Amino acid sequence: MIDVIRVPLPKDRLRAMSKEERALFFLLGYAANQIILFQRLVIFSTNKTPSMEAEQKISGAQSQMLARFSIGILHETWKLISSRFLASPMGKEFAPKLSPAGQAALAELKKHFGGSNLLSKLRNNVAFHHPYESDMDAGFEAAINDKNWDNDWNWYFSTATWNSLYFASDFVVLHGILTSIGETNLVEAQKKIMDEVNKVSRHMMVLLYALTEAFLAKYFGPEMTAEVIAKIADAPGAFDVWLPFYVEIPPDDPALGAA
Repeated sequence: MIDVIRVPLPKDRLRAMSKEERALFFLLGYAANQIILFQRLVIFSTNKTPSMEAEQKISGAQSQMLARFSIGILHETWKLISSRFLASPMGKEFAPKLSPAGQAALAELKKHFGGSNLLSKLRNNVAFHHPYESDMDAGFEAAINDKNWDNDWNWYFSTATWNSLYFASDFVVLHGILTSIGETNLVEAQKKIMDEVNKVSRHMMVLLYALTEAFLAKYFGPEMTAEVIAKIADAPGAFDVWLPFYVEIPPDDPALGAA
């Protein structure tokens, strides 16, 4: 059973915030929403290994793409926190008021993003924008010289465009990622990337919760109310949901790319 709890945000309290505080308050929630969504999608997409080899490859490519978007979102969230919070008067006011868990998460994220970290390297090279020609050329050379991929220079099409994947494009980008992080083993590289994404996501969500908690304590305080407005009794388990690549498309539906 999952309780859905509603917490109202009175408009007069929101108006009492400065424009800078209010903008950051809402942006922190917006960033948290994106992180939660993509973490769920990454989990869902890896919950099952399809039986057909072609679908295994395509499903794996889908998971890789979702992981790359997660990397970009985490990196952009840290940019938001470091430039709009830590480097502003708000940082001086609210950072000392963070919960112990929030303080610890902030310290871990500073340590992570303060060095030559994997997520920033991937974000800057391939994760959140189209790679430069030099990156693509490096990926192409790495892929074409990798004998393990000799049978994978293919497109996979269907009568519906939504069920089509330009697979060769994805593994050229993937080899560009391997080159950028100094890896040659795909399995090891994927494990390294996912471990980093999961670790940073956990710290980021703890910090975002602690930051919004500090704002709520200042502007809403003990007057805040909360009520259970629904109980979800039939929610599936997080590891029981699968996000497949192939889906049945209604016939003659141009919005979904049907033929």
